[in-house]
Amino acid sequence: MTKTTQSTLESDRQLFSIIAVRDESPGHWREAEEAYAQLYSDHARMLLAFLSSRVKRSELDDIHQEIWSRVWQHLPEKFDGDNFRAWLFRIARNYIIQEGRKRRPDLAEDLRMVTADDASPEHSLVERERMEILNRCLGKLEEKLAKLVRLRLGGESYEDICERYNLQPARAHKLFHTAKAQLTSCVEHHGLGQTQ
Repeated sequence: MTKTTQSTLESDRQLFSIIAVRDESPGHWREAEEAYAQLYSDHARMLLAFLSSRVKRSELDDIHQEIWSRVWQHLPEKFDGDNFRAWLFRIARNYIIQEGRKRRPDLAEDLRMVTADDASPEHSLVERERMEILNRCLGKLEEKLAKLVRLRLGGESYEDICERYNLQPARAHKLFHTAKAQLTSCVEHHGLGQTQ
């Protein structure tokens, strides 16, 4: 462990100990707020960088604020005092997963509504052709990439995929985005990139 990392961990532990004992007295509360502000100052940029690669730009500030709100709320009872940055990123990752799960039912309902509205024979034929092209394009991917795409489309989380295949999260994201780029190129080559 580098000297800087050790120093950061020690500083975080000291700040945590101040926040953990906050009570209603004005002196303790002010000290806790100052310690919290220092934690924010030390870690906010890295958290923003982490989030910016995982959430929509339009949601970034709201999610960032919500995570820091959770830190303030849960730090005294849920943080073990070990590695604040790891705990912070775990909160962020869990929040992103939780929000993704909340949205999935909405997407499924939208899909059912669109499918019900477009049940004409012509639409069914077009959809069947699109699925055939997509399956052909999936077949052109490396086996590992195709498997990752199928798992994600099937609802598997990155966390579960990483655990199952012993992948680092950054590697899983990179593989998925590589697969997505290759699929997009293949589908566009077959003329499905435009709306018809």
